[in-house]
Amino acid sequence: MKNIERRDFIIGSLTSLGSLAFLNGRCDTISSALVDEIKKASDLNSVAYNVAVLGDTHYDTAPETVYHAHYDESNIHAKIQHAEFKRNGEMWRERCPRLLASSAALAHENKTDFILQLGDIIQGDCDHIPTHQKMLDDCIKMLKKPYPDNMPFLTVVGNHDFRGKGARKAYFDFAHPFMAKEIEKLTGEKLDKQLTYPIISFRKGPDIWIFCDFEKANLNKICDIIDADSTARHVFIVTHGPFTTYANTKSYRWRLGGSPRALKSRQRLFDTLSKRRGIVLSGHTHSTTYYRFENSLGSFCEFTGNSVWTERSPLTATPNSSTPEQYVPAERFLEKMRNKEDFHSEINFFKPSLKEYYETRAAGHYRLKVTENSVEMEFYLCDSRTPDRVFKLK
Repeated sequence: MKNIERRDFIIGSLTSLGSLAFLNGRCDTISSALVDEIKKASDLNSVAYNVAVLGDTHYDTAPETVYHAHYDESNIHAKIQHAEFKRNGEMWRERCPRLLASSAALAHENKTDFILQLGDIIQGDCDHIPTHQKMLDDCIKMLKKPYPDNMPFLTVVGNHDFRGKGARKAYFDFAHPFMAKEIEKLTGEKLDKQLTYPIISFRKGPDIWIFCDFEKANLNKICDIIDADSTARHVFIVTHGPFTTYANTKSYRWRLGGSPRALKSRQRLFDTLSKRRGIVLSGHTHSTTYYRFENSLGSFCEFTGNSVWTERSPLTATPNSSTPEQYVPAERFLEKMRNKEDFHSEINFFKPSLKEYYETRAAGHYRLKVTENSVEMEFYLCDSRTPDRVFKLK
């Protein structure tokens, strides 16, 4: 059955058998096992589901001593990080709980299969392993609490999630068993191997989901996983750092495949996503951003979410940029940049194929709606329960 999907072959066989029976003027009996397999294949192909989506959350609380009593003040970034502690404590005092409550209310009102958080779930910077583990545990319990009981909660690793002394081991010791349990709950199937980053993949019905440690994942291995599953209906890649170069002059290489060594594999992943009409879901940039690419091989989309609702967050969904031409910052922002040539090289890899672009610093929550023939992302500004924008991802 080379190049023929098994479910398509089965369903086609049923159609042929039914036609023959009709032409012969009789009703032939088809084996019950074949009927069951046909029904299962058909059901998988028509699975529809919804996902409650949160961007970066940077959970923290005031006073700082709750999670940062052991913080190493010799850190060269101490001034910046203390400002972040204050920012996070303020937004989690009142704004972010309202955002979370609105997302959870929609999950109660509408069928929702799981919650997806796009990394940097906590602030980190504890510099004390037990405190870091407590921060993770407190955060997960708090985020899950308002949603329907026992709803699976999936999160992808972000750079803040293991930031601080001893935090990398503390995070992964927590994340690997937690994610394994949540994925088994979601799929209803026991994982056949131990779950470990930098790449985690599983099937949700007819769709393949791939979670990546964006600083460690090998792009060729991601492509190999996608190529090996030719029957997947939709292909989702979840990564904290975006695949698409973010048009920010300071952190444009801090992304999935951002190393100069990944030039060849970056092209392969771009082509693989285009051929499969893949979807990338990411965070990290503290923006709500939508990209749609199209070339001779096909098309794919990337959507970046943001739930960091600071006092400076825009209170409208009006984009800063809304056309592919606006993807590149004005030259006046590049005048003092040392690596201007490298920045343009990164931007110019993506720009020729960019057909739609939307970017705003506004925060909010999101709902992913997956059907047999389409995938849409609804953007709910701040704590709204009415979508301000709907993005067609497929």
